[in-house]
Amino acid sequence: MKTSSWLRFGHQEHDYRFGYLDNTHNDRPFQWRAVPLILALLFLVACWLFLNQKILAGDNWISPTYDNINWRTNEGNLQTYGAWDLEAHVWKSEFIMENWPHVLWNPYWYLGMPVFKYYQPGFYVLHIAIIKIFGLDPAHAANMLVIFGHLAAVIATFFLCLRISRRYTISAFGAFFLLANTFISLRSYGWEPITVVFLALYPLGLLVFLREPLRPFRFWMVIALTAAYVMHPLIWFSLCMTIGLYLFTLAISTSRHHKGISKRHIFTHYVILVFSSLFLGGFQSVNQFSYAQVTSGAHMGVKYLPLYHIQNNIITVKDFFFDYMNLKGPGPIVMLALLFLTVFTVYRLVKRGKERAETPKREYRKPTLYENAIIRGFAVTLIVMVLFYYLELYNIFPMNIIRSIQYHRIVPEFIVASAALITAISTQLRSRRLQVFYYISIASFVLSGLLVIYSIQTHWETASSIENSPEFINESIPGRISMPYSEQSLSVRSSFTKHPQSYGYYEQGITNSYADEIFSVSSGFHNANVTILYLRAADITRLYVNREAGIRNVNTQKLLNGTLPYIEQNYRYAYYSIPIANSAFAQAVPEVEATYVKSLEPGCRVLFHQAYCNSVGEEFVTKDENETRYLQAYVNMLENPYPANASFTMLNPDTYRIDVHNASETTAVVIKMTKDRSWDAMIDGERLSIEPVGPDFMIVKPHRAGDYTIQLTYRLNTEYVIGGILSIITFILLCAYAITKPSFAFGFPDGDMRKETGGKRDG
Repeated sequence: MKTSSWLRFGHQEHDYRFGYLDNTHNDRPFQWRAVPLILALLFLVACWLFLNQKILAGDNWISPTYDNINWRTNEGNLQTYGAWDLEAHVWKSEFIMENWPHVLWNPYWYLGMPVFKYYQPGFYVLHIAIIKIFGLDPAHAANMLVIFGHLAAVIATFFLCLRISRRYTISAFGAFFLLANTFISLRSYGWEPITVVFLALYPLGLLVFLREPLRPFRFWMVIALTAAYVMHPLIWFSLCMTIGLYLFTLAISTSRHHKGISKRHIFTHYVILVFSSLFLGGFQSVNQFSYAQVTSGAHMGVKYLPLYHIQNNIITVKDFFFDYMNLKGPGPIVMLALLFLTVFTVYRLVKRGKERAETPKREYRKPTLYENAIIRGFAVTLIVMVLFYYLELYNIFPMNIIRSIQYHRIVPEFIVASAALITAISTQLRSRRLQVFYYISIASFVLSGLLVIYSIQTHWETASSIENSPEFINESIPGRISMPYSEQSLSVRSSFTKHPQSYGYYEQGITNSYADEIFSVSSGFHNANVTILYLRAADITRLYVNREAGIRNVNTQKLLNGTLPYIEQNYRYAYYSIPIANSAFAQAVPEVEATYVKSLEPGCRVLFHQAYCNSVGEEFVTKDENETRYLQAYVNMLENPYPANASFTMLNPDTYRIDVHNASETTAVVIKMTKDRSWDAMIDGERLSIEPVGPDFMIVKPHRAGDYTIQLTYRLNTEYVIGGILSIITFILLCAYAITKPSFAFGFPDGDMRKETGGKRDG
C-alpha cells in the first residue's frame, strides 16, 4: 500500500501496512460519526465526573481519603495517612516558586539533593503554570492536574481504541477501564501522581506509531517519545518496549502478505528513534545518565543478599487479578484480555483443525496463530509487561539504566495496552458464538467497573488544607529528622516546614550518593548500636515512629526501647532523641584526625560472596567491620571538643556562608550535606578542594589561621550545559532532515518492505 500526501515537511510517501489504517487488519471501514462519538465521550466524561465529583467540588486536599484501612501499602501493612508522594511533588513546586532561580539544590530533603538531577521538570513547569494562571492553592492545583490528566489519558485511550477497532461503543468500554481500575483511578493519585498526569502520552505515542508502524523514525514520533521521556521516563520506557516488541512481531511474521520483513531496517529505524529521543531530551538525559545515585537493594529489584532477602515490593498474583476493590492491581482488564486471548486462540485452533480435515491437502495453507498484526503485537507486549513486572525488571530498567527514581508499583500502561488488545480482538468476531461471548464478557466487566467507581467515590474525603495533620512539625529542630521506612508521610509533610530530613529506608545504608536510606535490613535495623551510629553519622537528632501503624515502626521501637530517650509528641507520633554534640551543618575539626578517618574508609571487600568497593552498590551489614569502624571514627571526630568552631548560614538554597573562628593552619571544616561535583568552595576568590567524608558528606582544608569565611555555592553543572546544547543541536538537525528528506525514512528497499497488501487507505 503506497499513498502520497503533502505534509508540513514536504512530499512524503506513506506505508500504512500493519497499523490502524490498514484495511486488511479490520473488518469494516473507518468512518467519523458525530452521534456515536459524542455519546461515547459523554459516557466517559460522566463516569469521570461521578468518580471525581468530591475532588472537583470539595476542598483543596484529599489527605483524609488515605486513612481508609483497606487502602494500605504492601510494605508493612502501613496506612499512608495522606497522599505523601503527591505531597512531595507539591512541596517541590512550592520550593521552586519560593526560591527561583536558586533551585538547583535542596538542603531540606534527604541529606541534601540536586533537585533536577533526580526528577523530570515537566510536572513542576505545568503545575506552577496552573497555579499562576488559575490562582489556585498548590495542593488544589495538583489535585486538578491529576484528575484532568487522568481524563486526558482516558480520552486518548478511547481514540487509540477507536482507530484500532473502528467501533465507538467497544472503544468507550475499553477506555472506561482506565477509570474503573482502582489503582489508576485512586491509589496512583497519591502514589505516583506524575504517572497519571502524563499517562496520556502513552496512548498518544501509540497513535502516532500505529499510523505507519513500518516507518517508526518520523518527526512526530521522535517528538512524542521525547515528550514521554521528559515528563516520565517509565512512560518513555513503556513506549519503547511496545514499539520494539511490535516491530519484532512484524519482523518474525510469516503471513502470506509479507514473506519476511527486513529485520535490519526495522532495527535501524527503532534504534535511531530511541536515541534521537534521548538526544533531543539531552537537557535531562545527560544529567540522569551521569549522576552517581546507587539503587541497589531488594526494594529496587537489583541486588539480593541471600541471607537477608525481603519480601518483593510487588503485588501478589492473586491481588493483581482479583482484588479489584482495594487498590491492589490492574487485574480486571488484564484478566479480560488474557481470557479473550485464550478463548479466541482455542476457537481458532479448533476451527483450523476442522478446515484442515475438510480441505484438500493441496489447497490447505498452514495457519498462523494471529494474522492480525495489532492483536499479535499487543498480545506479546502485554505478556512481556506482566513478566517484566513480576521479575521486577520494571525497577531495574528505569531505576538503573535510565536512572530515574520515578517508578510504578503497578504500571498503568498495562491497562492501556490491555484496552488496545481487547478492542483489536473485536475485529475478529467471525461467528455468533464469539460475538455473544465477547459482548457479554466486556459488558459484565464494565458493569462491575461501574460498581467499583461507586464504591471508590464514596470513600473520597477532602480537606481544606494540606497541613491539617499531626505529621507536620512546626517547632525548630537542630540537625535532621528521620523515621523508619515506610512512614514517608511525616518526612514529606515536615518538608513543608523546612526541616532537613532523611527517609528511613530499610534496605541500604547512608553512604550512597544522594542516599536517603538510614536503615538496612541487614545492618542497623537489626542492631541498636549500629542504628544509632548511622543516625549520629547522618546528623539526625530525632527518629520518629508512628505509634498507630507499620510493622517497621513496631520493630524499631522493640529495637531501640531503653537505648535512647523516648518522647511522645502527639497521639500518632513519638520520637527517639539522638545525642549529638554538634548538629550544625558545618563543623571545624583537626585535619590530622580527618586524615586518620579518611584512612579508614572502606575499600574493596567481599560480603556474602558479593564484592563491594567503597560503598557503591553496597547493602551494609552488621558484620562489615570496616564500615562500622569508619563511621565510628567519623562520629568520634565530630564528638571530640576542638577550640576552632564554624557557623553555617544559608543565603539561598544554592549559596551558603560558613564562618570559621579561632582556626589554625591545620583546621579542616566538615560540611554535613551530600557531596556533589557541582559544589564550589571559595575563600577570597580562591577555590578549595572538596573531598568526601563520612556518609558522603564534604570536607575542606583551607590551611588558614584565624577567622575567615568560606563561600559554598552549588553551580549549574557541566551536564546541564552539555545536555542543553545536545537538545538544541538535535532539534535543528531533526528539522533540517525532515525538510531535506521529506520521506523521513531510511529507505526500506522495494520488495518486502514496499510490497502491496491490496488494501486501500481509509480515514
